[in-house]
Amino acid sequence: MSAAREEEEEEEPASLLLRLQPTASRLASICRLDLRKAGLKRLPASIGLCATCLEQLDVGGNPLESLDGVQTLGRLRVLFATGCALGGRGLPAGGPLSRVDSLFMLSLKENGLAVLDGEALPPKLGWLICAQNAIAEVRAPHRLSHVRKLMLSHNLLDAVAADLLIEAIPALEMLRLACNRMETLPAAAFRHPRLAWFAFGGNPYSARLCAAALSAADAAADAVATLKDASEVAVGEEELGRGSGAVVKRGTWQGTPVACKLWSAELFSDGDARGEWLMGRLTGGCASLVRTLAAWETPSLGMAVELLEGASAVGGPPSFASVTRDAFVEGKHARLTPAQAREVARAVARAGAWLHARGLAHCDIYLHNTLRVAETEAPPHRAER
Repeated sequence: MSAAREEEEEEEPASLLLRLQPTASRLASICRLDLRKAGLKRLPASIGLCATCLEQLDVGGNPLESLDGVQTLGRLRVLFATGCALGGRGLPAGGPLSRVDSLFMLSLKENGLAVLDGEALPPKLGWLICAQNAIAEVRAPHRLSHVRKLMLSHNLLDAVAADLLIEAIPALEMLRLACNRMETLPAAAFRHPRLAWFAFGGNPYSARLCAAALSAADAAADAVATLKDASEVAVGEEELGRGSGAVVKRGTWQGTPVACKLWSAELFSDGDARGEWLMGRLTGGCASLVRTLAAWETPSLGMAVELLEGASAVGGPPSFASVTRDAFVEGKHARLTPAQAREVARAVARAGAWLHARGLAHCDIYLHNTLRVAETEAPPHRAER
């Protein structure tokens, strides 16, 4: 075999595709393809050579204005087109993307889209991510009837548009509508038979309620301490965990070991940093929630919360296969006895009742948001905020 031939066989599939001198046999066997930040203004003409096996494609971070060519990928299940330029021309009704019948998961996050048009999207989607666009209008929502997980935070939607979506999607289980322009709650959300997770923070409606609740909470005897700045807390280097937009580190406050939650990102799928920080200040007095002890705004948002030594999440976040359901990893998540499972359920129910009595709702109750201490002498289980 020649040296040139050996070099070609060792080359990455993405590189082969972008050279537009592909080895058809190699590309035909690719199941996953990563073309992120490759400077693409259009999909490579040879993308169709991957149609035999390709199930997952990532073209995020490219200045793509069209997805022409994607319709040739008859086995494609997952497409990430985050941070492209598809909003410039908009997604055409009946266009290439609408003809990918196999597609189940699609991300169009951060594309400058102004319209969510079901006629421009595949008919069998189960998971759609359109956060951080400029969507103010909804068209043909009936085409999205199979969607179970719909992410629309950080757009320009009102309650009328939200009602159209919710009523048209009977399969909907999770809906993220945080940080839109809703002055009222979408009435259809209360009638939906399957909707279980509903992020709504950061809208004008919830902001008004939050301001009133904070006024009452700050006057309570168990109010969360407001600190001048982060210098009043000794934050260590040990990382205890991380989530959307924040990292949690071990620290000390007034001689007490604490967990310090520090926000590093402003926006995330179920709201924004300030909204989550404000909600944390509302939950300092519930025995079944991880208690917030102190909060500060300078130099960046942070709070000191109760440290549960030896605690671990009861479950793991959803997988691609489970979509909205907690996933469990053998050896990582403990198998609970029926009695232990009942106690976890009671702790979560107590937290929910405490919140509801104060006009609050968690909206993201999951076992991966529930901490459990294995030792029998430990404090009760806690639901995270």
